[in-house]
Amino acid sequence: MQAYVGGIVPLSTVDWSANVCTVIFFSGCDFRCPYCYNKDFIDFKEEFLKDLKDVKKEIIKNSGFIDAVLFSGGEACLQRQALLTLARFTKKLGLKVGIETNGSKPYSIKSLVNENLLDFIALDIKAPFKKEIFEKVTQSGTFFKRPEDVIKDIKQTIEILKKNQDKIQIELRTTVVPGLIFRKNDILEIAKEINGLNCRWVLQQFISNKGTLDPKLNSIESPTKKFLENLKKECQKKYSKLRIDIKA
Repeated sequence: MQAYVGGIVPLSTVDWSANVCTVIFFSGCDFRCPYCYNKDFIDFKEEFLKDLKDVKKEIIKNSGFIDAVLFSGGEACLQRQALLTLARFTKKLGLKVGIETNGSKPYSIKSLVNENLLDFIALDIKAPFKKEIFEKVTQSGTFFKRPEDVIKDIKQTIEILKKNQDKIQIELRTTVVPGLIFRKNDILEIAKEINGLNCRWVLQQFISNKGTLDPKLNSIESPTKKFLENLKKECQKKYSKLRIDIKA
């Protein structure tokens, strides 16, 4: 079996807290977020086609130094069979499995959960679940799929996590981008959707000059840590049980 794999980071200590992991970046994504840093991995390029046996060799090579394998992208859930194959292989080696995802493919998440393959999920909540702003931030609408359908799928992913939050470490991430996703009411809308989920919610500082998908965003100023702290305070005023961290 082959898969589109854009790159592999042998050892990472920053992507999954308290775990040293190998990060496998699947290429191909169904979103086109203007602020995306991983723009090289959003397309299915022939140059990224790899045999899974070669990916497995890389995992074996690192297995003595790592606690886990983290699947990222792009969007790993678009290649469900390859993802499941590598997750099963990782578990057989006695390692933990994590995934970074936009949540748009609940069937893939459910497959991982049903086989008890998932230990950690980092779910990017890009925007509030309102059609106009969600589409502006994600540019995920296509001829075949409307933004409201994508939103419905992400909500389904959240419901799957709610039913399994006792056995999966859940981290939600929202990147605060000036001019795009930064208004207090938008962040509060996200807080309302995730309230009640046992998770850590990270408000991430957009960093300019990192080669974003939309070059115009490279020149805007990053939000200050104080700005993010104020958003956190406003959310916790209304939803006091939310565990919110700032990454700046």
